[in-house]
Amino acid sequence: MSLLPPNTTPLERAIDATVSQRLDAIPTLVRGLWNADTCPATILPWLAWSLSVDEWNESLAEDRKRAVIRESRLIHQQKGTPAAIRRALDSLGQPDATLLERNDYIHHNGVANRNGLHRRRGQKGWATYRIILRRAVTIDQAVLIRRMLAAVQRNCVILTAIDFKEALIRRNGFALRNGSYTRGIVNTTI
Repeated sequence: MSLLPPNTTPLERAIDATVSQRLDAIPTLVRGLWNADTCPATILPWLAWSLSVDEWNESLAEDRKRAVIRESRLIHQQKGTPAAIRRALDSLGQPDATLLERNDYIHHNGVANRNGLHRRRGQKGWATYRIILRRAVTIDQAVLIRRMLAAVQRNCVILTAIDFKEALIRRNGFALRNGSYTRGIVNTTI
């Protein structure tokens, strides 16, 4: 079907027929482009941009990139809640991380242990949280986690720490001493 007006020349009609045949031969992938699982890997950054992914990192593996894109809609729906923080951590490869809310608020009722996870701040510590990672991360991944948490948390909530004590590096050949892993302390300030 041609959209040309009735007063077109034979040359214009021939060009239209040739171009339409060539365009019909090109497969249309539009439906697959909007799906994180079927989108070609080269187009993933644009899909992430169009879906408002808060933090995009080209150094992530392709399956991690696809997971971040898949989770972006749910993260935006739940933004500012602990569920969004957990989803963000899960999409970055930390599904078993622990989220401790109000970690600086201790009741003086004998229940709290003085184990370094809490400080006595009284009512001022209600809007704080801490993340305890169980899997080893590189310094770059820790900075990415910090930026992603800053993007999904409420503005009135303060992240007091990302705890790496349970994600220690072992001598098993997984982590190399090339400066990408730390020996316990990571400065995650932005």
